[in-house]
Amino acid sequence: MKVLVIGATGGTGRHVVRRLLSRGDFVRAFARNPADVTERSERLEVFQGNARDAEAVDRAATGVEAVVSAFGPRSLKRDDIQETLARHLVAAMHKHGVRRLVNLSAWGAGDSAKRAGPLFALIRNTILRYVFADKERAEAILLDPGLEVVNVRPGRLLNSPARGGVKASLDGSGIKKVLARDDLAAFMVEQVHSAAWVHKSPLIGY
Repeated sequence: MKVLVIGATGGTGRHVVRRLLSRGDFVRAFARNPADVTERSERLEVFQGNARDAEAVDRAATGVEAVVSAFGPRSLKRDDIQETLARHLVAAMHKHGVRRLVNLSAWGAGDSAKRAGPLFALIRNTILRYVFADKERAEAILLDPGLEVVNVRPGRLLNSPARGGVKASLDGSGIKKVLARDDLAAFMVEQVHSAAWVHKSPLIGY
């Protein structure tokens, strides 16, 4: 399968690219700076572009069979970067007949806010309020009924080695709100090839 990875040079995206390649998939890595893509493979194509460039997103979606968006904001300030990318990406996917989208969101977005817990809810509604406001606008666009979307909502992300044992559910019951990025990437890559969570927003952690 040929998969477009948006956010390919980020903390999670790097793991996604590596894991897709290890499965034998062909990967188109969408990155602002191609030099930051460190993986090397004959099945890897590096595509330069940025999230605000509708034409670049459109061209990147040409000829792929699925999209993994591991894109995340880099600022806590008020912004619309996630919403903008969502609009460009959905339009491009419809135009080119690409149906499967695995999107990286966050525990606390949308209807999972009530399951975030009091401490995280405080952080979400203060320090992270602009990030989550933009993320929720993006989710509203990405959860397009005409697409096969898996909207992944992990807890706090760690830059630690993968350990397995990832749990997923719609209500978060019995799941610790923490996850290694490599385990998150493994779960997201699995969703490219699985219909288990299509049209759903699983909460995941340990």
